[in-house]
Amino acid sequence: MDAEAEAKQLDSVTDVVKDDEIDESAASKAMSALSTANGEIDHESAALAAITVSKEDVALIVSELEVTEEVAERALRESSLANEGNIVESALRMLIA
Repeated sequence: MDAEAEAKQLDSVTDVVKDDEIDESAASKAMSALSTANGEIDHESAALAAITVSKEDVALIVSELEVTEEVAERALRESSLANEGNIVESALRMLIA
C-alpha cells in the first residue's frame, strides 16, 4: 500500500465524529443531587466538629487499640453524637468495624 492510500485510509477512520446531545434536565438533576449529598456530609462534619472529647480518652484509645489520634477522636465524637458518649462503646465500635 502506498503512502497516499495509507493517508486516505487513516482519514476515513479519523473523520468519524459523533456529537451526542446532553440532556440538560438530567444533567441539572445530577448536579443538584451531588450538591445535596455534599451538604449532608458538611452538616454531619459540622456536628462532629462541635463535640469536644477528652484528651485522656483519646490517648487511652490510641494506646490500647493502636490507632491514630484522628481515628480515636472521630470514634469518640461519633459515639457522643449517637448519645452513647462512652469510651468503652467507642472502643467496641472500633473493634467491631
